[in-house]
Amino acid sequence: MKTVKINTGRSYEVVIDSDYSHLLEKVKSVVNGKIMVVYDENTHILFADTIKKCLAGYKLTEEVLPVGENTKSIAEYSKLIEKLAKKKFTRKDCIMAVGGGVIGDLCGFVASTYMRGITYISCPTTLLSCVDSSVGGKTAVNLPEGKNLLGAFYQPSLVYVSISAMDTLLQRDIECGMGEVVKYAFLDGRITKKDLQNGISEDLIEKCITIKKEIVEKDEFDRGERAKLNLGHTVGHALESLYGYEYSHGLCVFNGIKKIIDLSCEYYGYGEDEKREFESLLKVYPYTEIPEIETSKIMEKIRIDKKADEDGVNLVLIKQIGEVEVCKISLSKLEKMLK
Repeated sequence: MKTVKINTGRSYEVVIDSDYSHLLEKVKSVVNGKIMVVYDENTHILFADTIKKCLAGYKLTEEVLPVGENTKSIAEYSKLIEKLAKKKFTRKDCIMAVGGGVIGDLCGFVASTYMRGITYISCPTTLLSCVDSSVGGKTAVNLPEGKNLLGAFYQPSLVYVSISAMDTLLQRDIECGMGEVVKYAFLDGRITKKDLQNGISEDLIEKCITIKKEIVEKDEFDRGERAKLNLGHTVGHALESLYGYEYSHGLCVFNGIKKIIDLSCEYYGYGEDEKREFESLLKVYPYTEIPEIETSKIMEKIRIDKKADEDGVNLVLIKQIGEVEVCKISLSKLEKMLK
């Protein structure tokens, strides 16, 4: 078992364990009342019996939600809030998310707003949520007008990662998570090619979480340093949208970083040696390259990205492996560089 302490406005532990055997011990340290455990239809089948056994002695309420991004909605948010109220949950009680980013984002936002904040525990069950969305306090639901438009910064009281949950993932889900893992390798030299070749492990997840911890502790509310975590995401989000979310977030991040390598080499005047070095790290994990798409269509999406304005867009560029830089690039210059 490994533990990473996150020192934000509310400090908390991220526990990385081989299974759920220490869950009760850790939950006891932060919860004195009832617990509402929220699953999606898949995680309920996979983990509900184990969670119930581990938390024997607690008064548990279960909620099972549909699988998919549509669950991260005002409608599901309202239902959970109403159920907490009807079951007379108070500020000493807790909501626990068992699932990926959708369940985590939704439950975190519920926790942040019910009675102005109740205890929130995250048990991420995908690689992506383990290394990214479960840490840092970003919570949100989607609106018809766009993703994550209604949200809050609200830190959990505990994050519990069970490596055994990774054994349930499909290859697509692993590839999705590895997109974010490779991003961390570009951000910080502590994640090596050997780490990536060895695949999912407690050590790899601990390194990713530690890198994110150090960035989040400097910039809890996303006003500066935290922008580095967007490496590959501006182009990646454009690709996600243009392909109608046919490809996973992490796979689009992989392909977004591929574009950023080209942009970085042009911006800094690097030659083929630097480009090969960057590409060799990107290709350690054999990700799927998605079809090329017209630059004009990518630019249409980037122009409405929250990181863009009339002066240009903030892009995270790679100076060297382990060092990135946020640069403001005019939209006209970016369009030329992407062609």
